[in-house]
Order: sequence, then C-alpha cells, then structure tokens
Amino acid sequence: MSEPGKQSIRPFGVAVVIALAGGLLVACAPEPMPSAGAQAYQDYCAICHGTRALGDGPVAPELDVPPPDLTLIASRNGGVFPLRAVADTVYGYSGKHEADLMPEFSPLLDGPDVAVPDGSGGEEIMPVRLAEVVTYLQSLQRP
Repeated sequence: MSEPGKQSIRPFGVAVVIALAGGLLVACAPEPMPSAGAQAYQDYCAICHGTRALGDGPVAPELDVPPPDLTLIASRNGGVFPLRAVADTVYGYSGKHEADLMPEFSPLLDGPDVAVPDGSGGEEIMPVRLAEVVTYLQSLQRP
C-alpha cells in the first residue's frame, strides 16, 4: 500500500518531466542561419517577390494581385515586425491563403523547432527552416 499523497504526485512529476524534455528538444535544435534563410527566400519567394523582396519578381506582372514589397512589412505595421503573422503567412498555419494568392510552403519548411525572439522579450516557437526565412525577411526591413 502506498503512502497517502504519493499517487497524486506521480502524474504531476510525469508532466514536469515531459515539459522539461520538450524544452530540451527546442533548446537543442539548430539555430536559424540567416544565410540559409536568404537561400530559401531566393529558392521559394524571389520568383514573385523579387530578389530584393520589393514585389518585382519575374512573374509579378503576370499575377492578378501584385506581390507586396516585403521590405516594408514593419513599416506597414506601425514599425513593428509581426513575427508570428509573417511566419503564419509563409508557412500556412492559418489554412489556405486568401483567395489562394500564395502557395503554402509548410512541406518545404518543416524541421526541428527553435525559439525565435519576437522583439518584445518573448519567443515564438517554429520550425528552424521557417525561422530562417522569417528572420531573413526581418533583416530586410526598411522605414
């Protein structure tokens, strides 16, 4: 027979161990590499958004809706780069993109998760390849 209270502690202890293990997996994931983000951008995004992310890619004139200038994301958002919203748009977390204007890149950007500083003291967890593209876009912002 077990001592009173010991059985109720076990589920809590298991939950703590699982939470810590999950945190270690994120902590051990590779850091996002800006050069990898630049390469992924050129591979997947430049055809529409242009090599400098100005919305002037080679297929842009053929599109019904012009691709936005990705260097002005923060400017259009009151000077704040909306990290999670950009990640959601690129990856496709929110489901299908509006009117299917942009392909979903989730199959190409999956991988181990990393924590990315969100600019307000917090962090966003996302696949490392997605983090590389998003942090690359963040580095391109201009006023």
